[in-house]
Amino acid sequence: MRLPLFAAFFLIFLLILPLSVGLSGCEKSGNKTRSLLYSYDFEDGNLGPEWKNEGGQWEIRNGRMTSKSARNKDLVLTKPLPAEAEIELEMISHSPQVDVKFRAWGDSSADLHDGAYHFILGGWNNRISTIAPLGEHDKRRVEKRQALEKDRWYKVRVVRRDGFVTLFLDGKEFMRYADKDPLDPKVYKYFSFANWLTDCEFDNLKIYEYK
Repeated sequence: MRLPLFAAFFLIFLLILPLSVGLSGCEKSGNKTRSLLYSYDFEDGNLGPEWKNEGGQWEIRNGRMTSKSARNKDLVLTKPLPAEAEIELEMISHSPQVDVKFRAWGDSSADLHDGAYHFILGGWNNRISTIAPLGEHDKRRVEKRQALEKDRWYKVRVVRRDGFVTLFLDGKEFMRYADKDPLDPKVYKYFSFANWLTDCEFDNLKIYEYK
């Protein structure tokens, strides 16, 4: 049985539509659309002009961003983050104390050690992981006391949306911070890799926005 010409075109449209949405880099999430803003896998070995080193030891090796002695002088992505966004990355520590971390929605000061949301895995000698606003020791921080593994790549995803900042580890929710006093997105809007004195690596950074 032959389909009427209009019905045939409509069927083709329905088949092509999901593919075209996937190719655009956009997808629906609830009542909002998630779209890719920035992606970098460090394979070219050269940081672009959108990155700013605040004075720490940061180096691309073997297609990964590495650090051994940044002393809380971050590597900052100067492209602003949207107020509601999602960040994906992979990170590993080769040090017994683990202590691998990054910051997001930070201000533009030369020292991001205080002005940002802090995401720390296996901090304080692998005793505490935390999401903390405006300082690692802020009394509002949420904690998870669970030792993490040295020499293991972790897939990390952070979602800031609808009044919460949520950290997922290897696809599972790990911590959630109720953002009752959110940092002003007009001032606090930058992502940065962070480190103190651990041997760590980062890879496959992706940033999405919600609209």
